[in-house]
Amino acid sequence: MKSFIAASILAFVAASAAAPSTSTSTLRFAKRTSPNGCGGDPGQQGVINAINQWNSDVQTVNSFLEVAPSLDPASLDEQIEGALTAAQDEPNQLQVLACESDVDPGTAAQAAVDDLFNGFENNVLTPLGNILANSGDAGVVASNLQTINQFRCCNVLPDLDTLWTATAVDEGVANVVPLSAPRPSTCASITC
Repeated sequence: MKSFIAASILAFVAASAAAPSTSTSTLRFAKRTSPNGCGGDPGQQGVINAINQWNSDVQTVNSFLEVAPSLDPASLDEQIEGALTAAQDEPNQLQVLACESDVDPGTAAQAAVDDLFNGFENNVLTPLGNILANSGDAGVVASNLQTINQFRCCNVLPDLDTLWTATAVDEGVANVVPLSAPRPSTCASITC
């Protein structure tokens, strides 16, 4: 069963990695040229829902990253599936917020979107898949955890602060949603 799940996840990651520039450019192109942008601006409720769900996803991944180094392979296998599911949902929330009307070229929000579109797959999803596929190899696990922590602490979480704040302020919901992504304790040992 584990090998089937690992193969399925790696196939998903490989398929996603094969088309990131197409989906990214299509999303950006649609947002910039369509009068409705990406199927329409998400509006207040869309921004609230996206930020709250993304915050929940971040908390799930953070919890995994904090305990993963101390887990035996069987426990690691049990814990990683929830973290991987949460991490796979994060790009869905990114697509929603990337369509917000204030995410324009040259803004800090657009720079955050670009950084997330360009690095999340290779620096979070693929390493999580590698951990799942190689949970019995402590060296592979440690190396992939380092890759994830480095990118999340130095890129993803600061980008979320920027993107969440910009979109929440634009929609007038800054007092309703978190404006800063929670940091795992693992960030304390990361130098950006």
